Amino acid sequence: MMDFEVSKQLENDFEKYMFKFYAKFKRFSIEDFGAFAATLINYNVQNHLIDAKTKQEYAYFLTSLYNKGIGNRITEEHLQFISQAIASDSSVDFNIVQEIFS
Repeated sequence: MMDFEVSKQLENDFEKYMFKFYAKFKRFSIEDFGAFAATLINYNVQNHLIDAKTKQEYAYFLTSLYNKGIGNRITEEHLQFISQAIASDSSVDFNIVQEIFS
């Protein structure tokens, strides 16, 4: 089950990172989002803020935020697929971490 405070923090991190990234690169593609989401979730798992068992829920939450930002153009089936791909990714990009927390 998702923690409300953690989900609010992830939402804030998402908005902050997305705006910074878009201002710098003039894009925020699904690939850019996927790298960000996997990094954010895995970083929080490593720091014990998110239980690894709930990665899928948080991945779906972040994917839903991304979908909302692009006008809800992603179907439910694809939301599930994207969030599963994010949850199964164990990578952490420290360049992304640095941008989130700078």
